[in-house]
Amino acid sequence: MRGLQLSAPMAYGALGAVYSETGGVVNIAVEGMMLTGTFFFVWGATLFKSWIAGLLFAIVGAVLISLIHGLATITFKVDHVVSGTALNILASGLTRFLSMQVFGMETQSAVNPYTPPTFLRINVIAYFFIPLAIFTVWLLNRTRFGLRLRSCGQNPWAADSLGVNVYGYKYAGVILSGIFAGLAAATLYPHQWIDAMTAGRGFLALAAMIFGNYNPLYAVLAAMLFGYAETLTYFQNQIPLLSGISPILIKAFPYVLALIVLAGFLGKTKPPKADGVIFEKGEG
Repeated sequence: MRGLQLSAPMAYGALGAVYSETGGVVNIAVEGMMLTGTFFFVWGATLFKSWIAGLLFAIVGAVLISLIHGLATITFKVDHVVSGTALNILASGLTRFLSMQVFGMETQSAVNPYTPPTFLRINVIAYFFIPLAIFTVWLLNRTRFGLRLRSCGQNPWAADSLGVNVYGYKYAGVILSGIFAGLAAATLYPHQWIDAMTAGRGFLALAAMIFGNYNPLYAVLAAMLFGYAETLTYFQNQIPLLSGISPILIKAFPYVLALIVLAGFLGKTKPPKADGVIFEKGEG
């Protein structure tokens, strides 16, 4: 069951990335959105003495970062990768600054006693990523919203010629990525915010999305692969084959696995045709 808990942040992050990139916006800012969400969760929960308030704060914090990304890439036509990189750096500095202002400590917050309930010692929010992945498959393939969002990622000029509000749908995809990043934050470590606590899980979420070929269900399964790979750090002493390996190497295993997966599958995946393409209404 620990693997389910470890998979949840990456699975939610991967689902959020699917929404954003289905609409044609490359979003490597998932890492920054998750990090911001983790701080806002602890802040909101301790401020209002409620984990539900913390969850709402986490979603709001992550959505704010996603809106900046949308404003930069959709409205002001900034290169998507440049914007995402800048926002990851911004999130790191912003959370440290806010932690100093709110908790009087720059690299960690106070301990938060208001955390989501658990079932079988697993954060209850972690149980919902698989149903949400199935819902996302249905939403993107069987609803007007999903089909229009996909059209914006495939050929926004054709969608625009048919009267689709391309800018609006792109913003919707980016905002949904922020909502899912907030859910990821609530499952990561809601007891306390610690500087750089996401530790690259946002990038693992992107790797899961690519490995899953931009399919929500496959992306979640890929995230579970990385999550269960991370459980090796907890069972190292119980597995004779791993007992002689440095714990640092064991901790690095999910990231090495992600590199191997990307090296083997990157050229075989099919992103939306206009993913990362700057859209200008009336041009195309």
